[in-house]
Amino acid sequence: MRRLSILLAAALVLGACAAGTSDTTDPSATEPVDGPFGLYAAALERFDRCEDLLDYYVEHALEQVGPYGLQGQWWGGPVFMEGEMAVDDAAASEPGGTPQAGVDYSVTNVQTEGVDEPDMVKTNGTHLFTLLDNRLISTAVDGATLTQLDVLEFRGQEWYSEMLLDGDTILLMGQSWSGNSEVVTLVEVDVSDPSDLSIARRMQIDGRYVSARMADGVVRLVIRSYPVGFEWVTPSGSGLRAERDATEANKEIIRTSTFDNWLPYFVQTDEVTGSESDGVLLDCGSVYAPPAFSGLATVAVMSFDLDGSGLSDWSADGVAAEGETIYGSTNALYVATQRWVDWAILNDEGSAADAAEEFQTHIHKFTYAGDRVAYEGSGSVPGFLNGQWAMSEYEGDLRVASTLDPWGWWTSETSESFMTVLRPTDGELVEIGQVGGLGKGERIYAVRYIGSTGYVVTFRQTDPLYVIDLSDPTTPTVAGELKILGYSAYLHPVGDGLLLGVGQDADEQGRTEGTQFSLFDVSDPSDPQRIDQITFEGGYSAAEWDHRAFTSWLSEGLVFAPYQMWD
Repeated sequence: MRRLSILLAAALVLGACAAGTSDTTDPSATEPVDGPFGLYAAALERFDRCEDLLDYYVEHALEQVGPYGLQGQWWGGPVFMEGEMAVDDAAASEPGGTPQAGVDYSVTNVQTEGVDEPDMVKTNGTHLFTLLDNRLISTAVDGATLTQLDVLEFRGQEWYSEMLLDGDTILLMGQSWSGNSEVVTLVEVDVSDPSDLSIARRMQIDGRYVSARMADGVVRLVIRSYPVGFEWVTPSGSGLRAERDATEANKEIIRTSTFDNWLPYFVQTDEVTGSESDGVLLDCGSVYAPPAFSGLATVAVMSFDLDGSGLSDWSADGVAAEGETIYGSTNALYVATQRWVDWAILNDEGSAADAAEEFQTHIHKFTYAGDRVAYEGSGSVPGFLNGQWAMSEYEGDLRVASTLDPWGWWTSETSESFMTVLRPTDGELVEIGQVGGLGKGERIYAVRYIGSTGYVVTFRQTDPLYVIDLSDPTTPTVAGELKILGYSAYLHPVGDGLLLGVGQDADEQGRTEGTQFSLFDVSDPSDPQRIDQITFEGGYSAAEWDHRAFTSWLSEGLVFAPYQMWD
């Protein structure tokens, strides 16, 4: 038996843990531009005229607008702690003679092999690139010797938190403010000479950066934007009349709005030539609406070849909906949007069926075609997702784990979780199988898929670990269940039939007691067992909510996670 060591640091830990061009169609044109989604517009509504899209935004905004417009420690240095738990030798791979990512140097802990995710640290094995305090730092790596080569410092209002690296190009993703509106800032950096970092292009876009994925050097980046440019009227005094007058004035502002108010605007600058271009990020004919109103935001999916033409040649398509969660397979990007909840119907006279109807997540699939994306279909699942790990594509089907009412706002005792399988069929993601009844009165904390098996952790007072047999996608079944105290918020395979859980220990009343690492033997799906555990009292780990904070080095029998506690 080997010993699996867990290293935890109570400090700030760095985890190395769309294509057209910038030209866009005049949004005032009566006919939309013909886009790549025309063959698949069965589930999402594609507007025949640009005016119809504007009417869609105006109609729903008039229902939402009101008198004020549209609503919408102690530090003592690092403390290192180490614990050990038994792990079979099979968990460690034999080191090879050729340097390999993940063996000879660490990489970002990603959900899908072959699909890179943004991080604050990236490396190519010879150089390390780090985002720290709004600076991009390049460092040469020679064995145990690190030599800082160059620093690119950003002194503006934007703040950069993530990056992607492909070949000689880094893409920085940041956020800034323009008045009261959020702005996404993208910076393309030439790192061909790590001792002389230089900016090639910049791009600013109305909205908030959601996330990005990169496969074979092609970036798919998701941005969520909200209406901009409105100068709302507010009540001139107190009382009902003042509020009614302000509401009517704001409705008139909505009625006279233009595309500039609803679709995100961009400005792009070529730092080498000094040229600049601007326009609307989305053609009106490239924006789709889900069958049920899902909010006044617009989710845009950009696509471009990072180490090729970069930001100079991109495509973008959008969905009129909220969007917080994305999942990327090697073949597709899935964007999960939440249906707009009508809380008015969820009253004392409502039923669980009412909640199931209102609490739905819509999922939109975009397939990859070179450096372009093409909309393939949409579907829905009951309830809400706990994050990207809730989704997994396998042999063309999408498996999705969801909880009906994860916050207990309305159905805390009767809420349950589901595992649903969706299959692309004639422009829709059609439900072909589902198992429910998971964790009654609890919510999902962690999900992991390994082949045709899904692992789901729910929690309220105890932690059931469910093993879901998905070998027949039309009939998902619960193969086994383990109930223990506490919960795991992140699951990571560490060997054949072994899962490592990172989360919190808890007492019988469900009160958390500190960071817990649990080792599960799931070799027998009908009888999962916890064979070892370590608890660090009074602390928590960022790996519970950000998988990129977790790094495995199984060839050495090691995993790494940050750990923080109050003392």
